[in-house]
Amino acid sequence: MTTTTTSKIRYGYAAGPAQVAALVVAILFILLGIAGFIPGITTNLGSIRFAGPDSDAMIFGLFQTAVLRNALYLLIGLAGLGAAGKRLNSTLYIAGAGMLMMTLWLYGILFGNSDFGGNIFPSNLNDYALDFCVGLGLLILALSTSQLALFGSDYEE
Repeated sequence: MTTTTTSKIRYGYAAGPAQVAALVVAILFILLGIAGFIPGITTNLGSIRFAGPDSDAMIFGLFQTAVLRNALYLLIGLAGLGAAGKRLNSTLYIAGAGMLMMTLWLYGILFGNSDFGGNIFPSNLNDYALDFCVGLGLLILALSTSQLALFGSDYEE
């Protein structure tokens, strides 16, 4: 008797570890982007700025935000929804999002809340920690899901 391997498809997305991880990461980024525009979740929402270090809006009262930062989170999330259909795209998305978050961390460390003309993202110490931890976590997740895909997966694309 022979058995056949079939793709595990759920709602248009393959159910492999990389795709599931990309989908979860995408949804979390979308939720974070939306949270930046909701009164109560974001304090001082009336003083939110489009960009720059002078925005006083704070997500959960901890993370300084601006319209541009929220829009970036939404775009990262939407990109993840698009990437979650294929294993390679999912892994590249997670790694790319991780590198982007590490870039935001480095940008914050270098420019902080200075009045430098190129400073477009408001940030505080909590933002630095969040950007670093999320970036590092995503890079580790990308590495681990790519290893699962190479060495232990029994699903097809």
